[in-house]
Amino acid sequence: MRGLVFAVAAFCIVLIGLPGTGRADAIDGRWCSPDNRDLVIRGPDIVTPEGVAMKGDYDRHGFRYQKPGGPLVEMILQGETTMNLRPAPGQPIETWKRCTAKPVS
Repeated sequence: MRGLVFAVAAFCIVLIGLPGTGRADAIDGRWCSPDNRDLVIRGPDIVTPEGVAMKGDYDRHGFRYQKPGGPLVEMILQGETTMNLRPAPGQPIETWKRCTAKPVS
């Protein structure tokens, strides 16, 4: 019995000491590029900068999609407000930020 109590206590201490993985940020949301393009990710759904709604490969901290006949676009979350987007294999990475407010058109 004493061993079980010790094991449970040790397990609880380990859990308390872990970083807040349950509260980690996610790539979901609206993202804006430096040149005023935007996209929206909601789980496996994306609305691309061209306004095309489609499905992609979703990971809490990453997303990728490919339009028919187009290049593979990959995104990786860098923090709560920043993500890196590679518009095609071998292309330079673009740094996107979470959008603050939708501009009035």
